[in-house]
Amino acid sequence: MDPRIWRHLPQGLVDRVLAFLPPAAFFRARAVCKRWYALVFSDSFLELHLRLAPTLPCFAFFLLPSKPPLYSTSAASSSSSSSSSSPAAAATTTTSTANRPPPAPALLLDPVSNSWHRIPLGTIIPPGFSPAASSHGVLCFISDDAGSKTLVLCNLLSKLASQLPPTPTPRLFPTVGLTVGPSSISAVVAGDDMISPFAVKNLTAECFHADGVTGFYSPWATGSALPRLCSFEPGRMAYAAGRFYCMSCGPFGVMAYDVGTNAWEKIQPPMRRFLRSPSIVECGGGRVVLVAAVEKSKLSVPRSVRMWALQPCGRAWAEIDRMPHDVHAQFSEAEGGRGFECVGHGDFLAITIKGSNDVLLFDFYRKEWRWAPPCRFLHGGGSSSSSGCGGLRGFAYEPRLATPCMALLDSSSFIPFQGFSG
Repeated sequence: MDPRIWRHLPQGLVDRVLAFLPPAAFFRARAVCKRWYALVFSDSFLELHLRLAPTLPCFAFFLLPSKPPLYSTSAASSSSSSSSSSPAAAATTTTSTANRPPPAPALLLDPVSNSWHRIPLGTIIPPGFSPAASSHGVLCFISDDAGSKTLVLCNLLSKLASQLPPTPTPRLFPTVGLTVGPSSISAVVAGDDMISPFAVKNLTAECFHADGVTGFYSPWATGSALPRLCSFEPGRMAYAAGRFYCMSCGPFGVMAYDVGTNAWEKIQPPMRRFLRSPSIVECGGGRVVLVAAVEKSKLSVPRSVRMWALQPCGRAWAEIDRMPHDVHAQFSEAEGGRGFECVGHGDFLAITIKGSNDVLLFDFYRKEWRWAPPCRFLHGGGSSSSSGCGGLRGFAYEPRLATPCMALLDSSSFIPFQGFSG
């Protein structure tokens, strides 16, 4: 376009053009002039961006340590002992936090352009927190210390963070679910309410709800009883159509929590005796998909990685795809039986291998498998077998300049309500 024409365009029309830009292109455009630079602080432009910006199905990956974070018994005791308020206890907690390394940066992968971006978190997330869940443009981090858990919600682009109230029940490594809307937040923390690996297991769940439209506010109400013979591993939940889904191990099962009815139920997975490394993900259209390796001793059932979609009845599964033989051969060689994790977003599925920085992508629309390019921000490129790290953990992420729901945590205009009871 002729620069003279661009110069005389109405400011409102220019703002609409900028609102359509992907986040990376928009932040580059901010260097053009002072007005464009200040748009990220304009409420009117952020509202326009929320209405017009295209949905970008990205993934946020975090480099895991070679060993899981050690829980701090001092933090656990501080949540249950009256002596935790003493200056000595406070000094101990401060010292242990100060000695911890800063959180690893977020590595954003755009599966459409096959490009990587790096966002440091040192100024947003304090030490001693690990990524736990995500929803749209909000990432959730949970405190590593055993005891009452603290959840921090953050927007990577705006550098804003808000903290939820601490959970009343002490836990070690719980499973966390999160879903946010323009004016609502719902979070679920479920797992063993114990503060050490040697404590007696007692599976419980707590739910947090805040709605800015109705003024409903329920901070960490006790959820309904969980089904028998379920055991949660630290991981993520998928959310679709008002329900959270997560895996239960020993034996494998799919746990579903209905937010509206405050009820848990157990769904039998297909071929559960022959599954390895199962993951529950949410893909485009609100589909709940189970991804797992199938390993059966009979020769008539070859080893493969398969995907099943949960049917509308909410109880049955239907196989929708499986990894081709040539791709599975490459994947098996790279995975080496170490296990893998999956995360879905839009029409894409990302598979990460434990102890490796390799990412395998599947395009549901094109029915195409491909390896993501090596991340240029990681030492040694895609392979991490020699770097001593624990691999990558991925989360669905939609880059957004504004996430209005986070303002709910700073608002006092809620109706106090203690929700469900056990």
